[in-house]
Amino acid sequence: MPFQPQTDPEQRLGEGISRTSAEKTKLFELTVWLPGQGAMRDLVRAENLKQAIKFAENRYPNCRVEVPPKTAKKPKLARSHTGPKLRQRLTAKTVEVVNGQG
Repeated sequence: MPFQPQTDPEQRLGEGISRTSAEKTKLFELTVWLPGQGAMRDLVRAENLKQAIKFAENRYPNCRVEVPPKTAKKPKLARSHTGPKLRQRLTAKTVEVVNGQG
């Protein structure tokens, strides 16, 4: 793909403006509302939430940036104490007792 020049004159891109190369960065999930297009989910690498919001606003001019609410963690699955192998052994013993073999 050939080089494509920047088409949006309001877009501000570059090191420290729309991204960072610092060592202590985290990914922040943001909802970016683009004018006339709706919402999109964006993962922004930054040192803190304030910096992530600033980067998103610089990357997408004339947008509204929101932090989505935290989702509840999934509940831990309850495991059955009677697995298929144990159930098979119990059924076999029951059949033996009924037939008079056990």
